[in-house]
Amino acid sequence: MSAGTVPAPATIRLVGLSVYAHHGLVAEERSLGQRFEFDVEVELPHCAACRSDEPADAVAYEAIAAVVVEVATNFRFSLMEALADAVCMELLAEFPISRVRLSVSKTAPSIPHTLARATVILERTRDHLSE
Repeated sequence: MSAGTVPAPATIRLVGLSVYAHHGLVAEERSLGQRFEFDVEVELPHCAACRSDEPADAVAYEAIAAVVVEVATNFRFSLMEALADAVCMELLAEFPISRVRLSVSKTAPSIPHTLARATVILERTRDHLSE
């Protein structure tokens, strides 16, 4: 940005990204796997693509989704909190974003109660990369 240029922030939101993965405290969850659903919101401090209309200036939705799927399927976590944090940190490392807000849900949690889903929501910023 040149001097005097007003920042043009933007938010990209992906809702309902479904991933089959092997996370959980229960051995069956880790061995058999289950469906997880992600909602991802990333904030770009300056959206060059907003003004240029050039794909090369954009953060591609499919690239964000690919990072979520990669982390969720290539690693195993006991807790959804750890899964969510790993996804957030990878998104911050991979893209020129200032903030990520992520929710991850188990669509069939293994508890003895009727429940539609169990969800963990995290928000991370670039400051978290230095921890």
